[in-house]
Amino acid sequence: MIPVKLTLSNFTSYSDNAPELDFTKFKLAAVSGLNGAGKSSLLDAITWCIWGQSRAGESSDDLVHAGADSMQVEFSFQLDGHLYTVKRRRVKKSGGSSALELWSNSHNLTEGTIKATQEKIINILHLTFETFTNSSYLRQGHADEFTLMGPTDRKRILADILGLSSYDLLEEKAKEKSKETQVQLDLLNYQLLEIEAELSQKEVSNQKKNLAEKKINDVESKISVLEKELKAFQEKKASLNATNEQQNKLKQTLNESQTELSNILSQGKSRAEKIKQLGIEITELPELDKKLTQLKTLEKEKEQYSLFLQKKLELENNLTTIKSNLALKNQQKETFEKSLKEIKLHLEDLENSSAKCPTCGQMINQLQKQKVKTEYLEKMKDLKMKLDEIKTSNEETEILKLEKEINNISFDNDKYQQILRKLNEMSGLQEKREKLIASQATLESEKKVVSELRSLFSNKKSQVEKLEKEIEKLPNLEKDLNTLETNTQEGELQLNALRSEEKEARNLLGQAVELISRVEHMEKLQKEKVAEKERLQKEKEIFEDLVLAFGKKGIQAMIIEAAIPEIEDEANSLLEKLTEGRMKISLLTQRETKTKIAGERGIIETMDIIISDEMGERPYELYSGGEAFRVNFAIRLAISKLLAHRAGANLQFLIIDEGFGSQDAPGRARLVEAIDAIKNDFEKILIITHIEELKDEFPVRIEVSKTGAGSTFEIVGA
Repeated sequence: MIPVKLTLSNFTSYSDNAPELDFTKFKLAAVSGLNGAGKSSLLDAITWCIWGQSRAGESSDDLVHAGADSMQVEFSFQLDGHLYTVKRRRVKKSGGSSALELWSNSHNLTEGTIKATQEKIINILHLTFETFTNSSYLRQGHADEFTLMGPTDRKRILADILGLSSYDLLEEKAKEKSKETQVQLDLLNYQLLEIEAELSQKEVSNQKKNLAEKKINDVESKISVLEKELKAFQEKKASLNATNEQQNKLKQTLNESQTELSNILSQGKSRAEKIKQLGIEITELPELDKKLTQLKTLEKEKEQYSLFLQKKLELENNLTTIKSNLALKNQQKETFEKSLKEIKLHLEDLENSSAKCPTCGQMINQLQKQKVKTEYLEKMKDLKMKLDEIKTSNEETEILKLEKEINNISFDNDKYQQILRKLNEMSGLQEKREKLIASQATLESEKKVVSELRSLFSNKKSQVEKLEKEIEKLPNLEKDLNTLETNTQEGELQLNALRSEEKEARNLLGQAVELISRVEHMEKLQKEKVAEKERLQKEKEIFEDLVLAFGKKGIQAMIIEAAIPEIEDEANSLLEKLTEGRMKISLLTQRETKTKIAGERGIIETMDIIISDEMGERPYELYSGGEAFRVNFAIRLAISKLLAHRAGANLQFLIIDEGFGSQDAPGRARLVEAIDAIKNDFEKILIITHIEELKDEFPVRIEVSKTGAGSTFEIVGA
C-alpha cells in the first residue's frame, strides 16, 4: 500500500475546511508541530478511514470535531498498479449512522453492508489493524507494544505479517477432509459388519435350499398321483352329467308338452264360450235391418224440410236488407228536403237590400249576392237530382213480393223436430250393424280355430303319454353324481393343499437361492469395500499429515524459523548503528518445558526476545527508556521491512509517531541515520515529532498548527 491522498472534514481537531494531504509530493517527511496541534490525528484519520479504528479504539463519535454533527475521511492509495479510494462517514444525530465506500478508479466496489465492505478492504490489503499497528505504525506511546506482547501474540502477529493465514485455511480444509474421510470409514466399517453378518448365513442358506428342493420333489409326486385320480373322477362325472342332461331335457320336453296340452284345453273352452256369445249377438241383425230402412226414409224427409227452411231463411234475410235500405233512403230524403227549404230561405234573403253573407254575417254587394245565388242554385239542382233517384227506387214493391213468397212456403216445425228426435235416437244403428257383421265373421273364424284345437289336442295328448312311458324307464343318476361330486371336492381340496405346500417350498427355495446369490454378491462387495477402506485409511493418513504440515508446528513454524534470521539480522544491523555495537537481540522460537514428561523435558513453540549488551543478557525491564526504545525501534523496523516486501500485503508505508524524546542528542542523530539508511526500502515514510531541532534533519516537513477554526497543516520543502 502506497498512500496517495488524504482528505478529512470535521475529524478530531480538523474542521470542514482542512487542507488536502498530497503524498505524491514527498517520499520521506517529518510531521512537526506543538503538542495537541493535530499531528497524530492525521494518522488516526488514515486508520479510521481504512479499518474504522484509531487511538480512540472503535468509538467514532469521540472523533467528530467539536460542534459538528458529522465527519468524513477520504483516503486514496496505490496497490499492485491499482488506485483505490476509501470513503468513511459518521453522522452523530438521530441515533447515529455510518457509511463506508470502496472505489477502484471509477468502479464502485462497495458491498451491501459496511461489514462486507470492510472485509473486502482487509482482503485487498491482506492486512488487519492489529498487524499494521504492530509493524509499520509505531504509534505514540506504543513503540514497545510488540516487545511487551506475550510470546503467543508475538508469533501470531508475525504469522499474520508473513501471510500464514492461508496455511490456517489449508489446515482447516485438511481437517474437514480428514473428518469426511473418517465418516466414510465409519460407514464402511458398519457396511462391512453387515456384509459379514450376511456372509455368516451362507451355510444356512444352502441347507434351506436343499430342504426346499426335497420338499418340492415329494409334493410334486403326490400332486401327480392325485391329479390322475381327479382326472378319472372328472371323466366319469362328465359321462354321468351328459346322461343326466339328456334325462333332464326329456323331462323338460314332457313338462313343456303337458303345459301346451293344458293351454290347448283352456283355449278350447274359452273359444267355445266365445262362439256361444257371438251366436246370441247376431240374432239381432234382422230387426236392425228393418230399423235402418226406416232411418233412410226419415233422412230423406229431414233433407226436404231442410231445403224449405233454408229458402225461407234466405228470403227473410233479403227482406231485412231491403227494409234497411228503404229506411236509409227515407232518412236521406228528409235530409235533402230540409236542405232545399234552407236554400230557398237563403235565396229569399238575398233579394233584400240588407242581405248578409251566410258564412261570415257581413253585408255583401250586388256582385257578391249574384255569386252566392249561383252557388245556391247549383246546390238545389244537385239535391233535386238525388231526391228523384230516391223516388224512382222500387224497394217497397220488392218488400211486398218477398213477404208474399215467405207466406207461400209451407213448413211444419213440429213435424220437423219430431223427425230430428227420431234420427237422433237411431244415430248408432249403422255402427251397431257393422259390429254385428264383424261378430258374424268372427264366429265363423272361431269355429274353424276350435276345430283345429281339437285335432291338436288329440296329437299332443298322444305325445305326452309316450314321453311319460319313456321317463318311467330312465335310471336314477343323482346318487352316483353326488358320490362323484364329494370325491372330486375332497380330491381338489387335497390338491390345493399340496399346491400350497409346493408354492411355499418354491418360495423358500427362491429365498434361499436369492440369499446364496446375494452372498456371492456380498463376497465380491466385501473385497471392494475392504479395498476402499484401505484407500480411505491412506487418504486419512495423508490428510492428518497435511493438518500437521499446515499447522502452527508445521510449514508455518518453518516459514517463521526462516524469517527469524532475517528479522534478527535487520534488527541487529540497526542496533549496531543505534548503540555503536553495544546491544544485540536474538529471537528464540522453541524452548524446553519446565516439567518433564516420561523423564524428559518437552519442546514448546514460543517467540521470546533475548536482549544482550556488553554486560550480558538482561531482562527487557532492566534497560533504560532510551535503550528500550532503540530495541523496540530496531525490531519494529525489521518487521516493517519484512512486511513491506511480503507478497500480498506489499505495505510500503512506514509511520514513526514520536519516541525521539527518550533519546539524547547522539541517540537522536543515530535514529535519523537509521531512518535515512532504510528510506529506500519504503515508498513513503512519515516521522511525527515536536522536537524543533530534530525536524530540521528532514528536508520535507508537514508543519501542523492549530487556529481558532481548527487544525491545519502546510507542506514545506516539497
